[in-house]
Amino acid sequence: MENESQKKPFFYGWWISIGGAVVMAMSSGINFHGFGNYFIPLGKEFGWSRTTVSAIFSFARLEAGFLGPLEGLLIDRIGPRKLMLIGIPLMGLGYVLLSRVNGLVSFLLVFVGIISLGQSMGMVVPTSAAVANWFKRKRGFAFGIMWSGVGFGGLIVPAFGWSIDEYGWRNASIIVGILVTIIGMPIATLMRHKPEPYGMLPDGDIPQDEKESDPNTIFKEDSSNDFTVKEALGTSSFWFLNISIMARTFVTGGVGLHLVPYYVGLGATAVQAAGWAGSVGLMSIPGRFGLSYLGDYINRRYVMAVALLGLTVSIYMLAVADSISEAFPAIVLYAISQGGIAVIPQALIADYFGRKAFATIAGLRSAIQMIGVIFGPIISGYVYDQTGNYKLAFIGLTACGIISFILILLAKPPVKRH
Repeated sequence: MENESQKKPFFYGWWISIGGAVVMAMSSGINFHGFGNYFIPLGKEFGWSRTTVSAIFSFARLEAGFLGPLEGLLIDRIGPRKLMLIGIPLMGLGYVLLSRVNGLVSFLLVFVGIISLGQSMGMVVPTSAAVANWFKRKRGFAFGIMWSGVGFGGLIVPAFGWSIDEYGWRNASIIVGILVTIIGMPIATLMRHKPEPYGMLPDGDIPQDEKESDPNTIFKEDSSNDFTVKEALGTSSFWFLNISIMARTFVTGGVGLHLVPYYVGLGATAVQAAGWAGSVGLMSIPGRFGLSYLGDYINRRYVMAVALLGLTVSIYMLAVADSISEAFPAIVLYAISQGGIAVIPQALIADYFGRKAFATIAGLRSAIQMIGVIFGPIISGYVYDQTGNYKLAFIGLTACGIISFILILLAKPPVKRH
């Protein structure tokens, strides 16, 4: 008789999620929200406008969008670990080289050609693919753990801002590059593509006819209901879902990258502004974890629709705020809503189209959403340069939130034809 007191071993998939959380913290805290720390020092040293700095960031996203499908295809073929072992040290090297740039062209080449390439290869898509493959029923919970790392990355933003203020942006870049490599490489070695080759099943399930599993067993992956890339592209669900995500990235890209200078405009110092921008990450954790986990029990599409409404309202509130105290409730609503919206699409794609071609399909999503990621920050920067504030830009972004809300309601689950 089986010993009921014997504890079930800790499922390795949870290490995948936890490792992914660490990687996502670095990605967000340094390359996304953290990049806003560069606006003011680069403007002072080189005289660049916020439109120019936003354009650099957007070019980086353009590169990631173009390479996303190829990276996804490679991940589906060879797994995430090999790409991460290349991408993470490449990103670290890029930040060290960033400390040596002396103009716009060299900054663009290093940030876009090395840093962003390394981030794209070594962080978001590989870790998302691993989590999607190791979980099914608990996918929302697992993604919630992974993407909560973006929230904890908020702690990096003020630390990054302080290091720039204390040591200068060049020395701070060297420190970041070294830390990314030291922390990221061990995480990359944790990653595994799918559980079946290691004698496990998604969610840590035990086969009904095999209560005592042999660790040397290699299970066969069930992909009978998975979509091929061609089949996924032929569904309206793919296009409604991904265009909704694109419209949402207009909003989060146009706001998130400009939070540091936005708070400076409300009267904060550069370090205080970095703290406020970083707090968005921490406040987003209930949304990233809670809303994603809720999606395991309630239709994810409806959860995402409600979060999109919250996001849209928050952007309008930020637009009309005239002080930090007035912006506070708006930023709380923005953080929680944005947190859930960032996570849920990952699980939706896996739910809708399966695990077999997840990384490739997710890479195609990156190519589509790059339109919003590119133009959102540039539009906000341009409007600021023309008007001296972000009010009109943020009001305009509310329309994108409404469009995203409508499209996600239309993105119903696809039906696979056998």
